[in-house]
Amino acid sequence: MVEMLGRSLSPVEALRSTPEEDGVADFRAKVRAAGQEWTGNKPDELVELLTKAAAGDPRLAAIVRAGGSLLQDFLDGYQQKTTADDSRDLAGDLADGHPLPADVLEGLTPRYLIAVVRLAEPGREVAALRAVAGEHTLLTHRDGNVVLFIPTAGPDSGERSVTRLTQCLGGRGWLATAERDRARLVDGFNEASYVLRLVVAGLRPSGAYTISDVLVEYAVTLHEKVRTDLAAVIRPLRAHKVLWETLTAFVDSDYSRNKAARSLFIHRSTLDYRLRRIGDVTGCDPTSGRGAQMLTAAMIAEALQEDDQVCADRRAGRRVADRA
Repeated sequence: MVEMLGRSLSPVEALRSTPEEDGVADFRAKVRAAGQEWTGNKPDELVELLTKAAAGDPRLAAIVRAGGSLLQDFLDGYQQKTTADDSRDLAGDLADGHPLPADVLEGLTPRYLIAVVRLAEPGREVAALRAVAGEHTLLTHRDGNVVLFIPTAGPDSGERSVTRLTQCLGGRGWLATAERDRARLVDGFNEASYVLRLVVAGLRPSGAYTISDVLVEYAVTLHEKVRTDLAAVIRPLRAHKVLWETLTAFVDSDYSRNKAARSLFIHRSTLDYRLRRIGDVTGCDPTSGRGAQMLTAAMIAEALQEDDQVCADRRAGRRVADRA
C-alpha cells in the first residue's frame, strides 16, 4: 500500500492521482515514450521497463508492482487469443485438406453440407448467410467465394439448409453444394467448387446446384486436355464481339431463337444470319443438337481457363502481400 497524507492508499487510488501531483505527469510521459520504443513481446519485460520509468520513486514503483500481475494476466490472455485467431481458420484447413489434430477432428460433427457460394455482389449477404446456416457453421473464403461447412443432423437437414441459403440469396448469386462425412470434407469442397465454376461458366441462372445438375459438363471438362481442346474451338469467336454476344444470348435463352432475338433486340432473320456466321467461324452449327452441345461445352471450357487465370493471379497477389 502507498502512504499519503497519513493514510494508506490502495494502488487503484494511487492510479487515480491527478496529473498535477508531483512526478505523475513526468512518469506518464516516460511511460508513453517507453511504449513508443518498446519492441518486446513479453509481459515481464514490459513491467521491468515501466519500473525503470518510475526512476526510483517509491510511490510510482508501488503502482507498477501492484499492477504488474494484473498487466501480465491481461497480456497473456491477449497473446493467447491473438495466437489462436491467427493460426486457426478451421474451415480453411478443411477446405485445403490440411491435417488436423486428433482432438479437433473428433470434435467435428460426423457429417456436413459443404456450400460454396458466389455472390452477385461480393461482400454482400455474408453475415446473412452465416446466420441462416446456423451458429455451428464454419465459414471461410476461397477464390472470391464464400465457403460454408454446415453440420447436418438428419436425412433432410441438408436440404433444409439449401432452401434457407437459396432464399437468403434471393436471386443474387449461385450456390453449389455437396454432402460428406467429416473424413472426406475436402473432397466435398472440391466437388462443390467445381460445380459452381461450371454453373457460372455455363450462364446458369441464380439458384442452388449439385453435381447432378452438371453431369455432362463435369464429365466433359474434368480432363485437362479435353478442356484445352474445347477452348480452342471457341477462341476464334472472341475476335467477333457481336457473334460472341449472340452465342451467349442463344445459350442463355436455352437455344430458343425467338427468345435470343428478343434479348438482343434484333430481328429473327438477323439472328439466323449471325448463327450461320458462328458456324463458319467455329466449324460447329449452333442450330444443330450436336453443334449446340459442342459450343456450349467449349464456352464453359474457355470460361474455366479464364477463371483459372484469375484465381492464379489472386493467389499470386496474396503471396506478394504476405511477403510485404
